[in-house]
Amino acid sequence: MPADQTPHEVLAELAGHPRGDDLARLVHAIAFACADERRTSLPDGARDAASRLGLSAEDAETPFGNVLAALERSPNEPTGPATRALLSALLARGIALAPPEGVEAERRVVEALAWVAAHTPLDALSAIDAALGPKADGLWREAAALVRRADEGAAPLVGRAGALVVAAALGASSSPAARDDARTLAAEARDPVVRALLQDARSPGAAAAAGELVPPPRGPVALVLLAVTGLLFLMPIARLLGRFVLRYRCPAEMRVSPRSITVLAKTELLGRTVREREMVFPVEGLTRVAREVRYPRLAMYAGLFALAIGSYVGISLFVDGARAGSPDLLGMGALLVAVSIAIDFALTNLMPASRGRCRVVLVPQKGPTVALGRLDPTLADSALGRLLQGSSS
Repeated sequence: MPADQTPHEVLAELAGHPRGDDLARLVHAIAFACADERRTSLPDGARDAASRLGLSAEDAETPFGNVLAALERSPNEPTGPATRALLSALLARGIALAPPEGVEAERRVVEALAWVAAHTPLDALSAIDAALGPKADGLWREAAALVRRADEGAAPLVGRAGALVVAAALGASSSPAARDDARTLAAEARDPVVRALLQDARSPGAAAAAGELVPPPRGPVALVLLAVTGLLFLMPIARLLGRFVLRYRCPAEMRVSPRSITVLAKTELLGRTVREREMVFPVEGLTRVAREVRYPRLAMYAGLFALAIGSYVGISLFVDGARAGSPDLLGMGALLVAVSIAIDFALTNLMPASRGRCRVVLVPQKGPTVALGRLDPTLADSALGRLLQGSSS
């Protein structure tokens, strides 16, 4: 695994692993056992915990290395960045599978994560945003409270080392809740190192959102030509085959500062990076920046279509049943109308309520349009909000 693999990319790859959640539970159990017993050795109990979950050495194989081998590595052996990223992402995923409920539970989880990050190679705080998204807000509030207590000398179990790790995570987080707390702490903290770690949060620096490069929106002329030639229907099939057969990926990260947008993109084939690009778009060189939800009215149109078809067929059956005096046809017609109404209601009201992914389109004054898809809407809004802050200041 490349050393610069982001938590989003690691978690996205592990999501397709058949035993990915069990591996996350394994790392979660070992990490919290280390925190409870205040021991810095991960190998203790790793094999027994894996057997209880029914995990073999083969099950622990991932594109980034073997999880069991990483856990059983001696504390005296150096741990590379790839192993740290793998174990940290799995620990964050384990927390997402069983999130703490209530302030007290969140406080205990943050204290455990702080101790583990300060004394072992596992740093789930760096992957919390990617694993939990907006659900991490409560953890970040407790993280800020922990740094505040440590700054006052009231957190002896975590200590200054744990507080510094948490402060660094707060300052690096893209969560709006974390950045608000970081700005407050940067002004209040007495520890100069804590203030330095949180200094970036006081100014509108860069915010990031991870996704993939996707084809930009096409104009009407190109759309008609592709449809007439049949390429419009063949291109998605080709991309699908490339994604699953050749493992073709274009992961990208968008970093937004008040003065520019930087897109860091890679092209991966069969798990190997074959090309890396960095594209910088100054604010004054952008014609348009759009954040789009793909097919925003698709659910409404599908609901209307289902209602129209269901009503037509249902009423036809109902009329035929009334003419023939058939209770079965009457009931079937009424049932079809009722089902079509229910489908229309579900697609129109329930589907849009579920949060999905969005697309950001960058249109420069010169050069091709660039589009990033599969972005988390919350992170994308936070990043683009940084651009608005810079333009209004």
